Amino acid sequence: MNHIKVLAALTVVGMIGHANAAEMFKDYVKSKTVWNVTMVKVDPNRIDDYLGGLRQSWMTTCNAGKKVGTLEDCFIYVSETDAAGPFNVMLVNKFASSAMQEPDEKTYNQVMAEVRKTLAQAKERELVKGYEEYRSFFGEMNFRHIEWK
Repeated sequence: MNHIKVLAALTVVGMIGHANAAEMFKDYVKSKTVWNVTMVKVDPNRIDDYLGGLRQSWMTTCNAGKKVGTLEDCFIYVSETDAAGPFNVMLVNKFASSAMQEPDEKTYNQVMAEVRKTLAQAKERELVKGYEEYRSFFGEMNFRHIEWK
């Protein structure tokens, strides 16, 4: 008899948990837009050095991607508590859809041609030289915004 009471209680708890669950397409939809986030750990005393290099290299590539149409926007976020946690810098690319992330030789060549107009390959190599001494990648993830109905 006690087993039946326990099973009945578990069934009720399980149904309550499911009653609160949101259902995709009924309660919400995921945006077509994709945010690609790269999480980076930078030595706290080298953040300004890293940002200076990103301004010339990463932002140049972002601006080229926006001009060609592969990117909608780019953002750099820096933690206010830069010594805490597994990462302290986020590099964010906003794509109109996941299709814009697909490899495409023509688009790649267009972006690189735009980059080379303002940043020579030798200069780019010089900018990133030494990054491995004070920067490490924590991870990379793609996110979509949830739009409630």
